[in-house]
Amino acid sequence: MFILIGMSFLVLTSIGDSYYRDWVYANQIADFGLADYLPSITGTITSIFLLIGLAKDGITKAPESALWITCGCATYECLQPVVGTGVFDPQDLIAVFVTGGIVVFTLNKVNVSILRTVKHQA
Repeated sequence: MFILIGMSFLVLTSIGDSYYRDWVYANQIADFGLADYLPSITGTITSIFLLIGLAKDGITKAPESALWITCGCATYECLQPVVGTGVFDPQDLIAVFVTGGIVVFTLNKVNVSILRTVKHQA
């Protein structure tokens, strides 16, 4: 399930980075900067779900893994100028932390829901 979500967001990241951004710029659409930081949002989700899926972490360990992956994504955002893959943009860093926080929060809620269901059935 994690890998499927990660692959879906990988496609969205590619579309957002290639087509959406070009379309927004070409048509001079004011999207509040979304075209610039959308890849940071979808890329963070891609990283979290693909890495958790590949590691075969269970749902109970997923929130902690997601937190560490978010830290890795933030580190990458800061190191882009050093490794030559882009420029540092504070909005991208904020997008990574907000997105990662939402994913960690959601995974925690899923865990609580599963625990309640298991206790209720027992």
